[in-house]
Amino acid sequence: MSKLNYCINGNPVTEQVIIYQKSKDSRDYLQIQWYYDNYKEKWYSQLSDYMDRMSFESDFDYKLSIAVGLFKASTAKKLQNKNGYGNLGAFNGLFYKILSNWKSNIKSAAFRVKRRPLIQCPICNRYVVRIDAEHLKHLKKTGDLPRFFVWNGNIYETFCFPQTYAITWGNNTYNKRLALFDKNIKPYLEDRRRVRWPWKTKDGKKGVMCPFTHKIVAQIDNKYIQSLPSKHSKYSESTIWEEFIVKYPFAHIQSEIFDLDKSVGVDENTILQDSISKDLRVGEKHDVLEYNKIKSGSVPLIYESLFKTIEDCVEGETDRDILKLIASGHSVEDVSYILAINKKDIRCRLRTFKNDELKQKILELV
Repeated sequence: MSKLNYCINGNPVTEQVIIYQKSKDSRDYLQIQWYYDNYKEKWYSQLSDYMDRMSFESDFDYKLSIAVGLFKASTAKKLQNKNGYGNLGAFNGLFYKILSNWKSNIKSAAFRVKRRPLIQCPICNRYVVRIDAEHLKHLKKTGDLPRFFVWNGNIYETFCFPQTYAITWGNNTYNKRLALFDKNIKPYLEDRRRVRWPWKTKDGKKGVMCPFTHKIVAQIDNKYIQSLPSKHSKYSESTIWEEFIVKYPFAHIQSEIFDLDKSVGVDENTILQDSISKDLRVGEKHDVLEYNKIKSGSVPLIYESLFKTIEDCVEGETDRDILKLIASGHSVEDVSYILAINKKDIRCRLRTFKNDELKQKILELV
């Protein structure tokens, strides 16, 4: 294992990122990848209850490639001066924030599923949050792509955008393919390896392999999937809402779990509960930069009623800021970074909030 902040070749990981940005040599990127492979187990231990190992590996590697592309030495210098860490940890600081936000979003999504369990569509048999007119189109999206496809006799993982490396699981066999599609990857971990990106479009640029057609395209997005024939782009034939109601009059449209102690009287807490949207944390991404929008008064509609309640009912600017950030999906680590407050102090405040009935109700609802 490499020592902290240093790659196997002896270069600091921050310096190695800059070297790769200039050279675009996959061998330079591999040094960065090897360094962060050492920390996957630690991050997966925090997310193992929310996702399978295969999804974690794929998402982690993708976020690393994004972080390498986003990193700027000038911005890193400002951040290290602000946060007080040395230049060796500059890239680590950026990647840590990306991973922390990712973890926060995954847990927020799990919270929503717990609050509003999935229901099964009687037409396509898929489990969804809600059946509505949009769902009844039964269109596939990038999240519905098969995780693997076979090309030139080998099994490859599906990518939506070109990257530095592709992932192959070696020779295609029936048992291996069956196991991988069933997410049983443990018996074949030794077969998994990275290979230099093998696919290029007709104009010589990197492309991705479509798992449905085996054609090489610039990228795979929802628009591309919907351009494919129905057998690839849909789970079932589209149905209009009126037909669905007639054919399935007793179908569940949406489910939701309510607390047994939910207040039924007309008091301040009931008004607070009724005024807050059931989907406070529906945003797919929670960028820490949104704090500037919060401070300037530009608040997304999904948070507006809650933020108004916090402004009206909570004394102390710091307490208000903490509650707003927690409500909009940020973790304690995010709040500490944004507000420059020690995490221990934030956790202490959160414990104090539990002794305040109104603040506790806000925390329960977000």
